[in-house]
Formats: sequence, C-alpha cells, structure tokens
Amino acid sequence: MATDRQSTDRRGPDHRNAAAPTPPAEVALDQTFDAESLVALRSAVAAHGADLGLTEHRVGDLVLVAHELASNAVRHGGATSASPGRLRLWRDGGSVICEVSDTGPGLADPDHVGIRPVPPAASNGRGLWIIRRVVDLLHIDTGPEGTTLTTTLNLDGGAE
Repeated sequence: MATDRQSTDRRGPDHRNAAAPTPPAEVALDQTFDAESLVALRSAVAAHGADLGLTEHRVGDLVLVAHELASNAVRHGGATSASPGRLRLWRDGGSVICEVSDTGPGLADPDHVGIRPVPPAASNGRGLWIIRRVVDLLHIDTGPEGTTLTTTLNLDGGAE
C-alpha cells in the first residue's frame, strides 16, 4: 500500500528500524469506522483493551490513542461510510497493538509529523504529538493509497 515508513520507539534508536507488528489471523477487534461511529469505536476499544490485559490507566491511554488515530483518519484520511477507516486491536506478548488504516492521500512528511509541540493557539495538530508521548512504539506506513499507523502499548506501562 504505502511507500514511506517511519517509526518512533521509546526504547531508543536501535529499535526504530523494526518492522511494524503483523496482526495474527484472528484479532481481538477488527472494526470499520467513520465520523458517526467514533463513540462506538471508543467503547469497543475500551472493552477489548481491558480484556487484553491492560490496566485501567493503560486502557485510558489506548482509548485516547485509538480515538486520536481514528479522528485523524476521518479528518485527514477521508474515512467516510463509503470508504471507512479500519481499526484492528490485538495482543502480542506483553503488549497491545492498535492499528488504524485509511485510504486517504497519505502523510506528506511522516518523519516529522507530531515530533514538535503545537503552539497553544493552533486549532489542530496535537493528535500525533500526544500519541508519540503515550505509546511505546509507533510505526507510520503511508503513501498515495492511504496510511496505516500501528501503535504498541506495553501492558506494564513502560518501555520493555
């Protein structure tokens, strides 16, 4: 699908070139979404996050991450009922993986998006900055056919 790949890893630069986790044949949650279904998506993510073993605090982190990614897919990736975004959630060892995809035009600069804080007066642009601070690993795979962002949240709430 995509042509540009970028990752951020709180474990340090030696892990940044690792491939995004591949979903297993069966995932805990595989749900499409558009602007009208974001509330239902948050509820499903919260329920599945707890079932996958996240603490209450980490479930809150997961819901925040999933909502920001899905909102970005709607706002910037053009996710609609005709061409919905897709969220998949699964457990991989001591981590929960949240993957959100859209079929939008892709990110112009995946290496720098969300790296710096947004000025307080800005009306948008905080989502990926927040996500980078909450997750343990973020992979961005983007190109003209769409974008897939894959996040890893460790069950223990810290870097492995």
